[in-house]
Amino acid sequence: MALSMNEHIENMFHHANHVLYVANNSGDEELKLRTQKVLGTVMAELYLELQIPMYKEFPEMRPADR
Repeated sequence: MALSMNEHIENMFHHANHVLYVANNSGDEELKLRTQKVLGTVMAELYLELQIPMYKEFPEMRPADR
């Protein structure tokens, strides 16, 4: 189950990066800042509250670059 969760979280990061790219290139400064704030909070919480505990329990799941 942890492996499946981690894969989905990684996919969410990938999709969030696409949303951020669109917002950053929208020409709308307010949209860009709101999107950066919201996605920054969500991605940090996912990493801190879900991924770090999984990596502590299953260190073999941790990507080499983290």
